[in-house]
Amino acid sequence: MAESLETRKCILSGKTASKDELLRFAVLPDGRLIPDFNKKLDGRGVYLSNSKQMLIGLTQKEKPLNKILHKNVVIDADLPQMVENILFQKALDAVNLARKAGDLVLGFEKVRMAITKGKAAFVIEAKDAGDDGKQKIAAMAKEIETINVFDTAAMSNALNRENTVYLAILKGQTAEMVHQALIRYQTFVNE
Repeated sequence: MAESLETRKCILSGKTASKDELLRFAVLPDGRLIPDFNKKLDGRGVYLSNSKQMLIGLTQKEKPLNKILHKNVVIDADLPQMVENILFQKALDAVNLARKAGDLVLGFEKVRMAITKGKAAFVIEAKDAGDDGKQKIAAMAKEIETINVFDTAAMSNALNRENTVYLAILKGQTAEMVHQALIRYQTFVNE
């Protein structure tokens, strides 16, 4: 928990935020910029805002990191997609971990029960869920956040179940970890 209170500055925007809100990269000795979300790689660590558009800008003609770091930084054109894939997988892994911990309920009826009993921390709803189900969940979950970052296929594959459209993460420590991973991915693709 103490780590999430530590702040760092995005080297491009100058925005100061908690380490959890920024993305960490390592500049390897050969100059390559690669994701270092686990903070284990050799090389200089730098923090960037959690924004796909910012990473796309880094892959364009102008190389702002070269000036800032006083080094020739090599940025792979696939870096934004690579980061998106990593964050997507981390979010799915967090949901699967909640399932293994027993902190996840699947299916419309079980989600409804978790909401009405006040046990649900938040709801994850497939992006391609039917309008009628979305309206019912919205009516029940007025005070609970509903997150729509995955489609049915991704949720079904991650949980090894068919047709996973609705799930609820139950209140507890696992909920915070899952929420953080989902919001990090959602922020990246939407900013």
